[in-house]
Amino acid sequence: MISLGQKIRELRIRKGLTQQELGAGIVTISMISQIESDKAYPSHKVLEQIATRLETPIEYFVADMQTQMEQSSTYKLARAYLAAKNFDLAIPLFRDLISNPAPHLLVHEVQYDLADALLSSGETDKAVELFEQVLDTVVRKNDDASALLCLNKLGEARYDQENYPLSLYHWHKAYETFSRVKEIDPFTRARIITNLGHAHFKLGEYAESVRFYREAYNLLRGSTNMRQLADVYLGLGNSYKNLGEYSRAMDYCHDALTIYESLQNIRQAIDVKVNFALVEAERGDVNEGVELLHECLAEYRKHELPTDNLRIHSEIATLYIRAGRLQEAEAFCQETLFLLPEHAQNLAGVYQSLARVKREQGDTTAAIDWIKRAIHLHESRGHRSELRTAIQELSELYEQIGDYVSANETLRQLHTVLDTSLRKIGILV
Repeated sequence: MISLGQKIRELRIRKGLTQQELGAGIVTISMISQIESDKAYPSHKVLEQIATRLETPIEYFVADMQTQMEQSSTYKLARAYLAAKNFDLAIPLFRDLISNPAPHLLVHEVQYDLADALLSSGETDKAVELFEQVLDTVVRKNDDASALLCLNKLGEARYDQENYPLSLYHWHKAYETFSRVKEIDPFTRARIITNLGHAHFKLGEYAESVRFYREAYNLLRGSTNMRQLADVYLGLGNSYKNLGEYSRAMDYCHDALTIYESLQNIRQAIDVKVNFALVEAERGDVNEGVELLHECLAEYRKHELPTDNLRIHSEIATLYIRAGRLQEAEAFCQETLFLLPEHAQNLAGVYQSLARVKREQGDTTAAIDWIKRAIHLHESRGHRSELRTAIQELSELYEQIGDYVSANETLRQLHTVLDTSLRKIGILV
C-alpha cells in the first residue's frame, strides 16, 4: 500500500511541480516536505487544496489518510499499554500492526516494541528472536542508536535466562557502540554500564564489576535518578563484600539503604539490610549476622512482602551451620518448609541446607535424600548454577560412605550438566 505522502510526492513529480510550487499559498515548503515523508498529516481543507492543485479527486487521498490515521492511533494506544505494563493488551495490537504493515510506520520499530512487551511479560525466547531480527535490520541501515538499544535489551534477556557470558557479550557490544552514537541519553549509557557491572559480578569477576559500577557512578553523580544510583551503590557494596573489603562494602550498602528508604522502596531497603547481615558474618560475627537476618525476615513478613523467591532462608541456615548451631539450623529449615508454598523458588535451597545439616550431624543417608530432592527441583526449574553445586555435594556424600560407583555416576551427571550449560550459552557447538 502506497502511503498518503508517497501519493502526493509521486503526483507532484509527475505534474512537474516543486515542493514550493505545490505548497504556494497553501502551506510552507517545510510542511509539504513533512507531509510527503509521512511525518505530518494535512487537514481536510489543506488536502482538498493540494488535490485541486494536483488536479486529482480528493477521494484518491482520503481513504488512505483515514487508514494511516487509524494505524497511527493503534500504535500510540499499544505503546501506551506497554508503558502502563498492560502487556496482554499491547502485544496483540503490535502483532496486528506487523501483520498489516503501514508505509508510514517503520516495521522494525513496531517489532522492537513488541519484543520489549514480550520480554517484560516473560516470553524471553520470543523476545530474543525479535530483538535479533531488529538488530539485523538496524545494523544494515547503519542505525547505531537503535542497535545500541537492541543490544542492551538482548543483554537483559540473556541475563534473565542466567546466560551471563552472552549477556556480557551483548552489553560489551553496546558499550563499544557508544563512540559511534552522537547523542546518548546519559541514563541509558549509565544503565548499560551498570548492567556490565551486574554481569561481571555474576561471573565472579568482582574487580571488573567494581570498575564498571564506578564508571556508572561517575555518570550518575549529581543526577536526579536516585533509584539507578542506589542500584550502583548496592552493586559496589556486593562487589567489595566478595573482594573482602568489608569496610567499603558497609559504606556503599549504607548509601544504598539511605536512598531506598528515602524512595520508600521497602523491599530494596530490606534487601540491603540482608547484605549488611552477610557482611557482619563475613567479618567474623556470625551470630550477629543470624540475628540481623531474622530481623530482615520479620520485616518482609511485617510488610507482607513475599519471601518464597528469596535466598534469605538458606542464608540463615548456612550461618547457623557455620556457628555450629545445628539443631537450630534444622528446626529453622523445617519451619521454613512448613511455611513456604510448594511452588516456592527457594525451596531447593532449603533442601540443600538440610542436607548440609545432616552431613554435619553424621547422618549421611538423610543428607543424600535431601540433596536428591534439591537436585530434582533445581533440574525442573532450570537453576543451572545451583544444580552443579548440588550434584557436586551429592558426589562427595557418596564418596564419604565409600560408594564410589554412585560417586562416579554422579560426576558423569555433573559433566552432562556442564556440557548442556555450555552449549546453551553458546560456548560449545
